[in-house]
Amino acid sequence: MTFVSEDTPDARRLDGQLLSDLWVFRAAARHGSLTAAAQRLGVTQGAVSQRVLRLEARLGTALFNRQKGRVSLTESGRSLLVAMTQVAGILNDSLSRIEQERHGALVVSCVPSLATEWLVPHLDAFYQLHPGIEVFVRAEMQPSTAERMEDDGIDVIIDYQPEPPHGLHQLAEVPEYVFPVCSPRYRERLPALEAAEGPVLLQDDSSCWGAPVDVEWRSWREAANSTWPDRAVPTRHFNLATLANHAAMCDQGVAIGRTILVSRLLLKGELVPALEIAPVPGSTYRLVTNRPGDARSPVRRFARWWAEAMAETQTSTLELLAAERLSSD
Repeated sequence: MTFVSEDTPDARRLDGQLLSDLWVFRAAARHGSLTAAAQRLGVTQGAVSQRVLRLEARLGTALFNRQKGRVSLTESGRSLLVAMTQVAGILNDSLSRIEQERHGALVVSCVPSLATEWLVPHLDAFYQLHPGIEVFVRAEMQPSTAERMEDDGIDVIIDYQPEPPHGLHQLAEVPEYVFPVCSPRYRERLPALEAAEGPVLLQDDSSCWGAPVDVEWRSWREAANSTWPDRAVPTRHFNLATLANHAAMCDQGVAIGRTILVSRLLLKGELVPALEIAPVPGSTYRLVTNRPGDARSPVRRFARWWAEAMAETQTSTLELLAAERLSSD
C-alpha cells in the first residue's frame, strides 16, 4: 500500500480532524479490530476504516498490517498507541480533577448486591464525614479494567474477586466470610427436608467474575470441611447474591450468605444461619482505581471510609453469629 505524505507545514498540526482520527485509531489499536472499534464508537466499520486510512495518509506511514481481514500494528502504530495511551490518561486525569473540583463528584462502580445491601444504606455516614464529596453509585457487573474506567469515567471500582485485577491500584480490601442462610421457617423444616427430598440450594451464578457458577457453594464446603447436603438436591439459580438471599427470605431454600451482605437481614431476623457451622473465608471485596491521587484526594478518602465501615459491619456480624452459637450450645 502506498501512502502520499502531505508535505505542507500543517500536515501534522494538531487540529480537530487529526485529533478525531487519532482517537479512532486508538480505539482500533486497543481492540485489535476495526469492527470492534466501530461497535465501541457507535459507527460503521467502513467509517473507522476510512478514518484510519486518512490518518495513515496524513502521517505518510502505515499504522496497521492488513492480512485477510485481520489487522495488527506496525512499529509506527505501536509507537503511536503508546503515545495516545499516555495522552488519554493525562486528559482523563485532568478532566476528572476538574469535575471533582466543580462538584466533588466521585463515580463508584460497585457489584450490584453490595451496592444495594450495604453501600447505599451506609452512604449517609460518608456524607456526614465528607460533606463536600458527592458519590454517584453505579451498580454493575463488568470486568475491572483500566480501559473501562477510562472509557466510562469511573473513579472507583468495588469488586468481589479472589485476586486483585491487573493494571489497577488496589487501595483497600475486605476479606469476606460466608455461611449458609435461610429463613427461620425454613430452618425449622430442615430436619424433615434432609430426611426426605433434601433442601433446595439457592445459588448466585455470578458471585465472582469469570468463576464457575457454583464456586461459592464449592468453596464453602472445602473451607468448612463439609459435604452438606450429603446428596444431590434441587438448585435454583440467580445472577445476584441479593436475589438468592431474597429467595431464602421467602422460604425457598438455603443460600450462601456473605457476612456483610446479610448483616441487616440477620439483625431483622429475616435470615438465620442454616447450620451450626461458623462462617468460613470466602472471596474478597476489593476497592481499586486507576487514579489514586494524594492522601487527601476524594478517591483515597472514600477508600479509607469504605474499608473501615465494611470491617465494622463484618465484625459486628461475626460477633452476633458467635454469640448465637454460644447460646445454642
